[in-house]
Amino acid sequence: MKRIVVAGKEWRLRTLLRAQLIEEGFEVEAHETVENAARSLARSRNLPLLVVADLSESEQPLVDLGPLSAWAKLVPVWLLASRTTLAEDATQNRGFEKIFFRPIDLRALVLMIGERSESSPR
Repeated sequence: MKRIVVAGKEWRLRTLLRAQLIEEGFEVEAHETVENAARSLARSRNLPLLVVADLSESEQPLVDLGPLSAWAKLVPVWLLASRTTLAEDATQNRGFEKIFFRPIDLRALVLMIGERSESSPR
């Protein structure tokens, strides 16, 4: 089964994204913080297909970019951000596969993840 790790403080988005991805056949691990997701990734024996991190509600989005950038060297990382909490230039050249600025259509995001999984060698 293809595993996706989702991190983000906004519980509605995290819960809805998790539910929709499960409906599409993914195994989803959801965390309230990037720090918790990073700890879980470090303990995991298998890398996930994708990490999706929503920094729009993060109390320290610039701090969260550090561990996410480190994980982006090993696994694709997609960021969801708010232009008010994270400047676009702060996310550039950090190895993130995709960066989306909110608002984002959740269904479109799920479809993009599905398309990515079909083209992924994992």
